[in-house]
Amino acid sequence: MTRRPQTPRKTPTARAPFRLSGRWAAAIFALLVALLFHDVALEGMTFVSPDTTAPAGFVRVGEQTLYGEHAYPLWNPFVFLGMPSYASGAYNPLIYPPDWPLALVAKVIPLPDMIWLLLYYFLGAFFTFLLAREWGARPEGALLAGAAYVFAPNLVAVGSHGHGSQLVNSAYVPLLLWLAARWMRRGGVHHLGWLALAGGFQMLRGHVQIAFYTWLAIALWLVVAVIAAAMRRGDDDAPPLGVVVGRAFAVGGAMAVAFGIAAVYNLPLRDYARYSIRGGGPDGGVGMDYATAWSLGPWELPTIVLPGYAGFANPTYWGGMPFTDYPNAYVGMVAVVAAIPALLTRGAPQAFALVLMLLSLGIAFGRHFPLYGFLYDHLPLFNKFRIPVMVIVLFQLGIALALSWGVSRVLDEGAARRAGGAARAEGGAGGRLLLGVAIALGLLMVVGLMAQDAWRAGYLANALRHGQAMNPSYSPDAAAAAYQGFVGDLARVGLLGLLAAGALVLARRGSLPPLVVSGILLVLLLVEIWPVSARVMAPVIGAPAQNRIEQERDDVVTLLEAAGPPGSFRILPLNPQEFQSNRYAGFAIASVGGYHAAKPRLAQIFIASRRVDNLNWMRLLNVRYVLVDAILDTPGLREVLRGQRMIVYENGAALPRATVVGSYRVATADSTIIDSVAYGGDPALTTWLVKDPGLTLGPVEGAKTTITKYGLNEVTVDVETPGPGLLRLADLWYPDWTAKVDGRPAEVLRADFLLRAVAVPAGRHQVAFRFESASVRTGLWVSIASLLASVALIAWGAWAARRPRPAREPVAAAVGTA
Repeated sequence: MTRRPQTPRKTPTARAPFRLSGRWAAAIFALLVALLFHDVALEGMTFVSPDTTAPAGFVRVGEQTLYGEHAYPLWNPFVFLGMPSYASGAYNPLIYPPDWPLALVAKVIPLPDMIWLLLYYFLGAFFTFLLAREWGARPEGALLAGAAYVFAPNLVAVGSHGHGSQLVNSAYVPLLLWLAARWMRRGGVHHLGWLALAGGFQMLRGHVQIAFYTWLAIALWLVVAVIAAAMRRGDDDAPPLGVVVGRAFAVGGAMAVAFGIAAVYNLPLRDYARYSIRGGGPDGGVGMDYATAWSLGPWELPTIVLPGYAGFANPTYWGGMPFTDYPNAYVGMVAVVAAIPALLTRGAPQAFALVLMLLSLGIAFGRHFPLYGFLYDHLPLFNKFRIPVMVIVLFQLGIALALSWGVSRVLDEGAARRAGGAARAEGGAGGRLLLGVAIALGLLMVVGLMAQDAWRAGYLANALRHGQAMNPSYSPDAAAAAYQGFVGDLARVGLLGLLAAGALVLARRGSLPPLVVSGILLVLLLVEIWPVSARVMAPVIGAPAQNRIEQERDDVVTLLEAAGPPGSFRILPLNPQEFQSNRYAGFAIASVGGYHAAKPRLAQIFIASRRVDNLNWMRLLNVRYVLVDAILDTPGLREVLRGQRMIVYENGAALPRATVVGSYRVATADSTIIDSVAYGGDPALTTWLVKDPGLTLGPVEGAKTTITKYGLNEVTVDVETPGPGLLRLADLWYPDWTAKVDGRPAEVLRADFLLRAVAVPAGRHQVAFRFESASVRTGLWVSIASLLASVALIAWGAWAARRPRPAREPVAAAVGTA
């Protein structure tokens, strides 16, 4: 009997343990974003805050001009007598390349409303993961860092309440730091090219202040890296100081290229700043009072871990923020507890994060701390910004990074214990630190449960003092409600922190595997911060129909649309809310008012003069309709509609948008011109100029004007006058407006403080006003050249990286990982 040879059995191989890779982290972040924003991502809802819907007005008209008339919209004539729409950052279509792929996909596949916004929450988390990994964190710690950064109420509020550009720029902060850190550690000009490209894209997304803070953080990292390299000179594994310094200077070059990539946006914005309220202060800035209106009160620091400490929303909030009445600096006790072990970890990144947190808090305090005033006076561009609390995003990033290192240290100690190689001295310090944290949290729970009345009187007095400083009507009942919210937080926060500390203790002892520990901490972190973030977001979630411009149509808009074409009249809403509304711009209806955070300085001075309802000024500014919410008894005003929300009066004395005047007077003082127009006679006969053009005018009786074209960037007027005169257009003067009379260039004069005028000879003529921005043209060419430079750096670096090279010592220990 012949035996068949047996096939040897394959020995089963041990399955490799699960590793939390970047792909898994990305998948987890995507799932978490979908869960937190499930109303928007999965249930067809959207964000409907006023700041989300208000800008849609002019966007509608701008898109009609862009796609219907094939003219790029640079000017918005429908608010503040007109203002740059592009240079002010209000509407910059098609300049942000990362939007293009999503727009193409949306044409083929229906996407949820605001999906682009949710994408940046995902990217912000993933970029934080990459940065934490670059600086030595374990993947488990880096995962927690990404979640802590993007799900804190501050960023959730920013995105959901309509500040999309601020959220997008905040997502870029960890990306640019990651790219800068990789360049400092590894070299390779492709890293420098990517840094320039990403920095340029961040600026193109249109939030200059967060972009400024990003490069401020990068500069701080470079300083720390150079100091660390200098301190390690002489060590065998220390990088050459000259190399570190050279790479730091190269980052400055990348910043210059990034600015160049965004020059098509940056240069017009810089020019406009001089003519806006952002450059209208006596020091060339916005003015210290305006700049520091949103200063974080130092008394609000407990809200870092206790969200209800200073009250929460109207009417209980007694912090220092107007409108943004939620815990701006809140990160949660779980994040803070997990970050504490990082205090025992030394390294350049850890020093950087600590300094970054302290610096950002000092800036966020604004008027309450001298650092802001020092930077306002001495740091270039800093005096153009407002809302000091906006910098708190850097504090939250610092906490997130510290969280990643704290968790990583504990997990490393647990792994060492399991391997039998724990360092007694260092391990003892970590154990004592966690024990101290646990004891403190236990006491916090006891106080929250047992001693609620111990400091009630002191809390109420403090709340009333600060609350009434911001709002004189802040009441004792509101303070008492805030106190109840505060003591309710004590026990909950103490318990969550104690659970986090317990998980870290078990992890340090090696009793729990890393994935289990990170899972527990992630759940605790989300259980703590998600309810607070959801509470901030809940009031602005609604049906998409609420976000459509047609929802703003009412009987007043219907009347005004039928009253005449754009350029034929202007409205003056006297109700403060309507005066600051941009909704009329969506229907091509021009208003004296409007809203923009950087409105034209001339318009602001005029509005602040309280002459907007003066009859002479209304006549001059082509105000044909006055909108009020109460009955008026003013001679010359005739009621034409008693609408559902507003009463509309017609001003029969309103001058046409374009008029010819036969005399002028000269004055340079703002108040002289404003008051002279208000009380100095008929504005149809005389205009006030800020300089003498040396003209001889008149007679102009019987002169006629006809606006034949009224576009966003161009206005054409046919003029017939018996004698030489000044054609005055009741639209805002701005230096980029040019004029031609019968095809020949003519000077655009500033008339009646804030309007445009052009000298015309006797006879029939055509005057063409055109908005021509040299900074846009120059910026476009600079952007193209800089983009090519960054792509060339990336290509060159990628090619060089593929070439074989001799082994060399790593140049990074002091500037890379801990």
